[in-house]
Amino acid sequence: SERLEDIPEKNKIDVAGFSFGGRVAMAAASLQPNRIRRLYLTGVSAERDPLANVILASWKEILGVNTYNSEVSDGYDKEKESYYDEECDPEVHTSRCTARLRSFAWSIILQTYSEIFLAKSGPNRVQTWVDGVCRYNTEEGLRALLMQTHGHFMDESDGEDSLDPWSPAAMATRIRESQSIEQCKIVVGSDDKMSSPEQAHRLASLLGLSTGPNSLEHEEHEILCSFKIIEGCGHAVPMEEMRLWREDLLSFLN
Repeated sequence: SERLEDIPEKNKIDVAGFSFGGRVAMAAASLQPNRIRRLYLTGVSAERDPLANVILASWKEILGVNTYNSEVSDGYDKEKESYYDEECDPEVHTSRCTARLRSFAWSIILQTYSEIFLAKSGPNRVQTWVDGVCRYNTEEGLRALLMQTHGHFMDESDGEDSLDPWSPAAMATRIRESQSIEQCKIVVGSDDKMSSPEQAHRLASLLGLSTGPNSLEHEEHEILCSFKIIEGCGHAVPMEEMRLWREDLLSFLN
């Protein structure tokens, strides 16, 4: 957000973000609302629903993070005095690629894309995506990213996200109260397991969703927010419906 300070307020910018990138865009807007004019957010919800919490818990388990105290299990088998995760063939992959990392790659792909898109892609193509995840990532890096972005997801108490000032719901409230952002749009896949359409719609409402025949009529300084569901898509809308998503984004920006 520091770079945004160099932008004159009269030259506001438009920001688009997908998934975690959408949360970053919201954070920038909440910190520097006078520098941003419009927001286009894909795959971002007010908070996670129960299914998303279960999926995130499984990823945490796969990557070896202790469920209860967030300690990292290094995969060392004391009885065998060796690590039970075997590395992939170094001739195939250029970085450390354990069985645990491959399991995580399969899981995140299966949960991120819709069943229709996965079926059309086929096992061979999906296998190349798994190889890509393993080639360009490490367990340590993915574990750190997961804990940074979803560090509290194992807390099953109601309303936990509402206590986090950087949750999408909390940021949406601050953005709306700033009365600086002119317009925003929330886009989500109908089959998104990570950011459900219901929670994405709630986020749009927090930002000032316009509904009804007089939706273009809004109070002065009130954000004009719209909401769209892309049918048949999972979380990865920009990848599953690349052309449709791009056209919708350009239409919003123009």
